[in-house]
This record gives sequence, C-alpha cells and structure tokens, in this order.
Amino acid sequence: MGFDCIWVTPVVKNFYGPASEESGYGYHGYWAEDFYEIDSNFGSREDLQELIHETHRHGMCFILDIVLNHVRPVHSLSDLRRVRPFNETHHLHLLNISNMTFDEYAAKDARWPYPTQALGPGAACYLHFFANGTPDGSNNGTFCNNYPSNVYVPEAYYGTRAAGPPSLKYCGPGDYICPGYNQTVNREGWFYDLADLNQSVPFVRRSLLRWAEYMVTEFPVDALRLDTAAFMDHDFLKEVQDQVFVREKPIQMIGEVTTGNMSFHASFQKKDGQRILSGLQNFPLVYAAAPGYCGWPNHALSPVSGFNLTHLAVESQRQWQSPAYSNTDLLMNMVGSQDDGPIFGMYRSSDGPFSPGTGGCKEHASLVLNAWAWLMFTKGMAVVPWGDEQGNSEYRNSLWQFGWNRSAWPYQLLRRMNGIRRDQRLETASAKVHYGDENHFVFQRLSGEGHSVWVFTNNLPKEQAVVYPVAPPEAPPGMVWADALFQQPFSLESGRLLSQNTRPLVLTLEYEVVVSED
Repeated sequence: MGFDCIWVTPVVKNFYGPASEESGYGYHGYWAEDFYEIDSNFGSREDLQELIHETHRHGMCFILDIVLNHVRPVHSLSDLRRVRPFNETHHLHLLNISNMTFDEYAAKDARWPYPTQALGPGAACYLHFFANGTPDGSNNGTFCNNYPSNVYVPEAYYGTRAAGPPSLKYCGPGDYICPGYNQTVNREGWFYDLADLNQSVPFVRRSLLRWAEYMVTEFPVDALRLDTAAFMDHDFLKEVQDQVFVREKPIQMIGEVTTGNMSFHASFQKKDGQRILSGLQNFPLVYAAAPGYCGWPNHALSPVSGFNLTHLAVESQRQWQSPAYSNTDLLMNMVGSQDDGPIFGMYRSSDGPFSPGTGGCKEHASLVLNAWAWLMFTKGMAVVPWGDEQGNSEYRNSLWQFGWNRSAWPYQLLRRMNGIRRDQRLETASAKVHYGDENHFVFQRLSGEGHSVWVFTNNLPKEQAVVYPVAPPEAPPGMVWADALFQQPFSLESGRLLSQNTRPLVLTLEYEVVVSED
C-alpha cells in the first residue's frame, strides 16, 4: 500500500487475567508481567527478530510499542510478586495509602479504584464527598464526565454536577480547565488498576532505562511508540529519549499524550527549550477529526466537534504556526485506532456503551473518503490500523483468519493516496488552512520542491453537489488544476470550487493537454 513503517503492540509477556472479576482479560500487550520474556502468543524472540528483518528487507521501518508507566492489574501483594522485575511495593507510586495495607490499597471499591489512587475523581476533576466525610469515587455517578451519554445538547449537560465545561465530554490529562484537576494525582496515581511504576525510585529508573536499551539492542527497531506518556515526568521521558537517541542509529520515541490541551500536549515534545520526546500522537487534532468527519461521539472534544469541522480547521492552523512544537512532521495522526476501533465502525449515535451504533462513517462511505483525505494529506504521519484497508468494522477483531487480498477498494484507495503523497513530496511539506466551517475544511500543502496540493474535504453524508467558498489560484500558463485522487470533474467560479458530489478532491497541477485537429 505504500506505507513506510509498521507499528506493533508491546511484545513482553502479558497478564491474561482475571486476577478478580473486575480486571477483565489482557491480550493486547499492555499489561506487562515479565519485561524480559517475549509473549508466546505473539511468538518467540527469534520470530520477532525475523519480523523486523523482513520489514527492513521490504524497505520499511519497524516501530515497537513499549510501556514504562505501569505494569499489569494488581489487586494484592501476591499479584505484585508475579511481576518481573518490579515486584516490591516501594517500586510503585502509593499516593494517599495512609494507614491502609497494600492489599487494601490495591483492592477495588465498588468495581472502581479508590479515589485519589487512580484516574477519575480526585485526579482529572474535583472529588465529591458523602455527608459522612468519606470520598465518593463515582462523583455522584458522573465519573468526571460532563454528560450522562453521548448526546451533547444543553439540556443534557450535568450543569452544577458537571466535572468541567460543556465543551468537553469528560475531563482528562491536561484539562486544567476542570475544577479540581490535580496533576500530581494524574502523574502518581494508578492508570485505573494498573500498578503505577515510580520512576523516582533509583532501582525502577535504572531498570527501565536498562530494559529500553536492551530492547533496542536485542531487536533492531527503528522507533519506539511510548504508551501513556502523559502520566510520567518530563525529566524521565527526556532521559529515556536521550539514551536511545545517541546510539549509532538514533531511535526516535513517539509518545501517547491523550489530551486536547495543545500547550500541555506540546510540552511533551519540547519544554524549556529542550527536547523531551521526538514525536507525539496528535490527539489535539485527532479528537477533532474523528468527530468532525465521522460524528464519532466518544472523544473528549466530541461536544464541539461532532459533524463540525470548524474546530479541526482552527486547531490545525494553530498547531502548524505554534512555536511550542519542535517538529510537527513527527506528530502521528489517526482517525480509527486500537482504542477507539476501526473507522468503518465509527458511528454517530448509539443507545449505550455496548450498542452497535448507527450513522457516521459506519454507514456512509463518503465520510470515510473525506476523513482519509484529511488523514493522508494533512501535516504529520498518517496511521491506519490493520483491517481498515479491508473495511473491517469490528472493534479489536482478530484479523489473520480472513485471507484478505489487495483487491478491496479501501486497500486500493490507500495505495493511491500514498502514491500521491510520495509523488508530491508531502512528507515534510508546509501546510496552510484556507477555509473551515461546520461542513467544509480546505487546506494546502506546499513542498520545498514547489509541489502544491489543495485538499477539499467535507462531512456531508448524503450524496449532493458541494460548493466550497474558496478556490486555488489560477494555474500557471500551460497547466491546469486536476483531481489526482478520483479524476473527478469540478469547476472554479468567482473564487469558489463547485464539486458534483461529496467525494474529497486532491488538486495538483498538471500540464495541459492540447489536442490539435488536422
């Protein structure tokens, strides 16, 4: 399909569960139990080395996912003893343990970690207390959410009970706008029931640094994706990045910082003039793009971005002009993801958290086309989860048994998009927003070689003609603007572009073909 890299899940031995009925089951690689053993469900050490070798043989780079913030779910000392090498209580953050035993501290209260131990009330938002003075871990049933469901209308907003403003679905990392937000708890609290490593403990810090060096030495990966980076201190992140970057083959780290707060987000790439991590997953724009194109209701910014591309346009230009980032080409963009599911399953509305959902990209292919046009041609690195290229719509589906092939239309479309991206030298091209409103987003890429690409997208689900109130400049003599993606007709009139349908347009300059008649 023309992609440059593959990104794989963490490969260390996982905890499968359940330690108790609340934990569920692990299968994804993010619940580490033994850092120095390759999980047999993925294969062997030799299998991983062969996979990396074959990836390189095909001219691609290999990105390995790692976790340095936490380990597996832990609910007792006996659970902790199974973790290698972090199996002592002093290896963990034990914020507000007070006079509790470790087993009491690690237990769940009403199927939820104790307040001020984990994410949620007391961390991302204020903590409500019962009349008898004991903390209410559910915050009267809101759990730091601002709406009871994914319907975002004024009458649904929790009002005085809300954890934060109506512009947010919920309060999370970096949301200082939410009353009671506590950065200390976000850093030192547990990621739900995943035991949180204390990187200020010398043994823990040395061991994590040693393990990171071991992984990039034993397995010749090209980059690391760092899970839950938003919950670790900047100085530790910088130390890890510096260590793996000074190698003969520098390793760049791409951090997961799940926030819509752009200044908070940027601080994980550059802070006080120093590099922290080389790159980041681009959640400030992702949280606007998936709702903007697909109507996806489950992102933090869905209340202001649901089928509204204005926020994406404004935040894109803000990011592209911001000096807070050191390199916006190293921001990783997505629409579907391993956490939210595939783009073909992104619905507009549902009756509940386990409802299949209706509308949005799940039912309208034109929305997928426009979302992918943004993804593949915007500034940064485009990421497509395995299965999207075949139209998979199932969340965390097992994919290897279907025998898919290269004839599927999503596969062919992504291949075409990658070809345009490469032909036009867009990998590090500059970017500029030309127009954005509720239903339209138009931006331009301009490479150092002089390639100019105008991208016209919309979020109109019903087939219809589309009028964009902006147009590219007049083409130079002997050249014309043409749609490189679908070769579809359009017209330019009085500074507007008129399209006959809702498919996106990717306009590039081509030499005009003049046919002479004998």
